[in-house]
Amino acid sequence: MAAASTLSALRSLVAARFPATERRPGNCVPTGIAAIDGALGGGLAAGELTEVISGGEGCGGQLLTALLLAGTRAARQRVALVDGADGFSPDAVPADALRHLVWVRARNPGEALAAADVLARDGNYAAIVIDLRGLAEGALRRTPDAVWLRLRRAAESRPAAILVQTEFPLVPAVARRLVLRMPRGLSHRRREQAELAAQATAEMVRGRAAAAEEMAG
Repeated sequence: MAAASTLSALRSLVAARFPATERRPGNCVPTGIAAIDGALGGGLAAGELTEVISGGEGCGGQLLTALLLAGTRAARQRVALVDGADGFSPDAVPADALRHLVWVRARNPGEALAAADVLARDGNYAAIVIDLRGLAEGALRRTPDAVWLRLRRAAESRPAAILVQTEFPLVPAVARRLVLRMPRGLSHRRREQAELAAQATAEMVRGRAAAAEEMAG
Protein backbone atom coordinates (compact mmCIF):
# COMPACT_ATOMS: atom_id res chain seq x y z
CA MET A 1 0.00 0.00 0.00
CA ALA A 2 1.24 3.51 -0.74
CA ALA A 3 0.08 7.11 -0.68
CA ALA A 4 1.26 9.81 -3.07
CA SER A 5 0.71 13.56 -2.87
CA THR A 6 2.06 14.62 -6.27
CA LEU A 7 1.78 13.18 -9.75
CA SER A 8 5.55 13.01 -10.16
CA ALA A 9 5.87 11.05 -6.94
CA LEU A 10 3.07 8.76 -8.10
CA ARG A 11 4.77 8.06 -11.44
CA SER A 12 8.04 7.24 -9.68
CA LEU A 13 6.34 5.02 -7.12
CA VAL A 14 4.43 3.05 -9.76
CA ALA A 15 7.48 2.59 -11.98
CA ALA A 16 9.63 1.40 -9.07
CA ARG A 17 7.11 -0.93 -7.42
CA PHE A 18 5.37 -2.47 -10.41
CA PRO A 19 7.45 -3.26 -13.52
CA ALA A 20 5.49 -3.07 -16.75
CA THR A 21 3.41 -6.11 -17.63
CA GLU A 22 0.92 -6.97 -20.35
CA ARG A 23 -2.78 -7.22 -19.52
CA ARG A 24 -5.09 -9.01 -21.88
CA PRO A 25 -8.29 -7.24 -23.00
CA GLY A 26 -11.77 -8.69 -22.60
CA ASN A 27 -11.52 -9.61 -18.92
CA CYS A 28 -13.79 -8.51 -16.12
CA VAL A 29 -13.13 -8.04 -12.42
CA PRO A 30 -15.81 -9.32 -10.00
CA THR A 31 -16.71 -6.84 -7.27
CA GLY A 32 -17.92 -9.42 -4.76
CA ILE A 33 -21.45 -7.97 -4.70
CA ALA A 34 -23.68 -10.37 -6.63
CA ALA A 35 -26.23 -7.74 -7.64
CA ILE A 36 -23.54 -5.60 -9.27
CA ASP A 37 -21.71 -8.49 -10.90
CA GLY A 38 -24.96 -9.91 -12.25
CA ALA A 39 -26.00 -6.58 -13.74
CA LEU A 40 -22.56 -6.16 -15.34
CA GLY A 41 -22.34 -9.67 -16.75
CA GLY A 42 -19.67 -10.85 -14.35
CA GLY A 43 -17.99 -7.75 -12.99
CA LEU A 44 -16.20 -4.55 -13.94
CA ALA A 45 -15.32 -4.64 -17.63
CA ALA A 46 -11.69 -4.14 -18.61
CA GLY A 47 -11.19 -1.08 -20.78
CA GLU A 48 -14.34 0.66 -19.52
CA LEU A 49 -15.50 3.13 -16.89
CA THR A 50 -18.29 1.93 -14.61
CA GLU A 51 -20.07 4.37 -12.31
CA VAL A 52 -21.64 3.07 -9.11
CA ILE A 53 -23.83 5.53 -7.22
CA SER A 54 -24.41 5.00 -3.52
CA GLY A 55 -25.43 7.26 -0.69
CA GLY A 56 -23.23 8.60 2.05
CA GLU A 57 -21.39 6.72 4.78
CA GLY A 58 -22.71 3.24 5.43
CA CYS A 59 -24.56 2.98 2.10
CA GLY A 60 -22.41 0.47 0.31
CA GLY A 61 -19.36 2.30 -0.99
CA GLN A 62 -17.01 1.10 1.74
CA LEU A 63 -18.35 -2.46 1.47
CA LEU A 64 -17.85 -2.42 -2.30
CA THR A 65 -14.24 -1.30 -1.92
CA ALA A 66 -13.50 -3.87 0.79
CA LEU A 67 -14.94 -6.79 -1.19
CA LEU A 68 -13.19 -5.72 -4.38
CA LEU A 69 -9.88 -5.59 -2.50
CA ALA A 70 -10.48 -9.05 -1.03
CA GLY A 71 -11.36 -10.57 -4.39
CA THR A 72 -8.48 -9.06 -6.31
CA ARG A 73 -6.04 -10.02 -3.57
CA ALA A 74 -7.23 -13.63 -3.76
CA ALA A 75 -6.67 -13.51 -7.53
CA ARG A 76 -3.26 -11.86 -7.04
CA GLN A 77 -4.37 -8.83 -9.06
CA ARG A 78 -3.11 -5.31 -8.54
CA VAL A 79 -5.54 -2.52 -7.62
CA ALA A 80 -5.24 1.23 -7.26
CA LEU A 81 -7.52 3.37 -5.11
CA VAL A 82 -7.75 7.10 -5.74
CA ASP A 83 -9.26 8.42 -2.52
CA GLY A 84 -10.81 11.77 -3.37
CA ALA A 85 -12.00 12.79 0.09
CA ASP A 86 -9.59 10.76 2.25
CA GLY A 87 -12.47 8.52 3.29
CA PHE A 88 -10.80 5.11 3.02
CA SER A 89 -10.05 3.41 6.33
CA PRO A 90 -7.31 0.77 5.87
CA ASP A 91 -7.85 -0.41 9.45
CA ALA A 92 -11.30 -1.68 8.39
CA VAL A 93 -9.76 -4.04 5.81
CA PRO A 94 -7.66 -7.13 6.57
CA ALA A 95 -3.97 -6.28 6.20
CA ASP A 96 -3.41 -9.01 3.63
CA ALA A 97 -6.01 -7.44 1.32
CA LEU A 98 -3.85 -4.32 1.07
CA ARG A 99 -0.71 -6.00 -0.23
CA HIS A 100 -1.49 -5.41 -3.93
CA LEU A 101 -2.97 -1.95 -3.39
CA VAL A 102 -1.62 1.46 -4.35
CA TRP A 103 -3.55 4.07 -2.36
CA VAL A 104 -3.54 7.67 -3.60
CA ARG A 105 -5.02 10.35 -1.36
CA ALA A 106 -6.13 13.32 -3.45
CA ARG A 107 -7.12 16.81 -2.32
CA ASN A 108 -9.63 17.82 -4.99
CA PRO A 109 -11.41 16.39 -8.06
CA GLY A 110 -8.77 17.63 -10.50
CA GLU A 111 -5.96 15.95 -8.57
CA ALA A 112 -7.96 12.73 -8.20
CA LEU A 113 -8.71 12.42 -11.90
CA ALA A 114 -5.17 13.36 -12.92
CA ALA A 115 -3.82 10.63 -10.64
CA ALA A 116 -6.31 8.13 -12.08
CA ASP A 117 -5.14 9.01 -15.58
CA VAL A 118 -1.51 8.28 -14.62
CA LEU A 119 -2.50 4.94 -13.09
CA ALA A 120 -4.67 3.92 -16.06
CA ARG A 121 -1.85 4.60 -18.52
CA ASP A 122 0.57 2.57 -16.41
CA GLY A 123 -1.27 -0.59 -17.43
CA ASN A 124 -0.45 -2.66 -14.36
CA TYR A 125 -3.81 -2.74 -12.61
CA ALA A 126 -6.76 -5.09 -12.89
CA ALA A 127 -8.95 -2.35 -11.43
CA ILE A 128 -8.68 1.32 -10.53
CA VAL A 129 -11.20 2.69 -8.03
CA ILE A 130 -11.87 6.43 -8.10
CA ASP A 131 -13.82 7.24 -4.95
CA LEU A 132 -15.33 10.72 -5.31
CA ARG A 133 -17.85 10.35 -2.49
CA GLY A 134 -17.65 13.17 0.02
CA LEU A 135 -16.34 15.78 -2.42
CA ALA A 136 -18.38 18.92 -3.04
CA GLU A 137 -20.93 18.45 -5.81
CA GLY A 138 -20.23 21.88 -7.30
CA ALA A 139 -16.53 21.13 -7.70
CA LEU A 140 -17.25 17.75 -9.29
CA ARG A 141 -19.80 19.23 -11.70
CA ARG A 142 -17.17 21.68 -12.96
CA THR A 143 -14.96 18.85 -14.19
CA PRO A 144 -14.68 19.28 -17.98
CA ASP A 145 -16.08 16.44 -20.09
CA ALA A 146 -12.69 16.32 -21.82
CA VAL A 147 -11.09 15.07 -18.60
CA TRP A 148 -13.47 12.11 -18.50
CA LEU A 149 -12.90 11.43 -22.20
CA ARG A 150 -9.14 11.33 -21.66
CA LEU A 151 -9.58 8.90 -18.76
CA ARG A 152 -11.86 6.69 -20.83
CA ARG A 153 -9.30 6.55 -23.62
CA ALA A 154 -6.57 5.69 -21.11
CA ALA A 155 -8.69 2.82 -19.80
CA GLU A 156 -9.29 1.51 -23.31
CA SER A 157 -5.64 1.66 -24.30
CA ARG A 158 -4.23 -0.69 -21.63
CA PRO A 159 -6.98 -1.82 -20.69
CA ALA A 160 -8.02 -1.17 -17.10
CA ALA A 161 -11.36 -1.69 -15.36
CA ILE A 162 -12.17 1.67 -13.79
CA LEU A 163 -14.79 1.98 -11.06
CA VAL A 164 -15.98 5.51 -10.27
CA GLN A 165 -17.83 5.74 -6.95
CA THR A 166 -20.15 8.72 -6.62
CA GLU A 167 -23.08 9.96 -4.58
CA PHE A 168 -25.00 11.31 -7.59
CA PRO A 169 -24.94 10.84 -11.39
CA LEU A 170 -21.70 12.42 -12.59
CA VAL A 171 -19.70 10.70 -15.33
CA PRO A 172 -20.76 11.90 -18.80
CA ALA A 173 -21.75 9.28 -21.40
CA VAL A 174 -20.62 6.41 -19.19
CA ALA A 175 -21.43 3.00 -20.67
CA ARG A 176 -22.48 1.44 -17.37
CA ARG A 177 -24.04 3.26 -14.44
CA LEU A 178 -25.64 1.52 -11.47
CA VAL A 179 -27.43 2.65 -8.33
CA LEU A 180 -26.38 0.53 -5.35
CA ARG A 181 -28.70 0.15 -2.37
CA MET A 182 -28.04 -1.59 0.91
CA PRO A 183 -30.62 -3.33 3.17
CA ARG A 184 -32.33 -1.18 5.75
CA GLY A 185 -33.03 -2.03 9.35
CA LEU A 186 -30.36 -3.67 11.48
CA SER A 187 -27.20 -1.58 11.79
CA HIS A 188 -24.61 -2.45 9.14
CA ARG A 189 -21.96 -2.62 11.83
CA ARG A 190 -23.67 -5.69 13.28
CA ARG A 191 -23.81 -7.56 10.00
CA GLU A 192 -21.19 -9.63 8.28
CA GLN A 193 -19.94 -8.39 4.93
CA ALA A 194 -21.22 -11.51 3.16
CA GLU A 195 -24.74 -10.96 4.50
CA LEU A 196 -24.75 -7.31 3.48
CA ALA A 197 -23.43 -8.11 0.02
CA ALA A 198 -26.05 -10.81 -0.51
CA GLN A 199 -28.89 -8.41 0.36
CA ALA A 200 -27.63 -5.45 -1.65
CA THR A 201 -29.50 -4.47 -4.81
CA ALA A 202 -28.16 -2.75 -7.92
CA GLU A 203 -30.18 -1.08 -10.65
CA MET A 204 -28.68 -0.30 -14.06
CA VAL A 205 -29.70 3.17 -15.23
CA ARG A 206 -29.02 5.14 -18.39
CA GLY A 207 -28.08 8.81 -18.45
CA ARG A 208 -27.72 11.33 -15.67
CA ALA A 209 -31.42 12.21 -15.61
CA ALA A 210 -32.53 8.60 -15.29
CA ALA A 211 -30.04 7.97 -12.51
CA ALA A 212 -31.12 11.09 -10.63
CA GLU A 213 -34.75 9.96 -10.80
CA GLU A 214 -33.79 6.49 -9.56
CA MET A 215 -31.90 7.95 -6.61
CA ALA A 216 -34.81 10.25 -5.75
CA GLY A 217 -37.26 7.37 -5.95
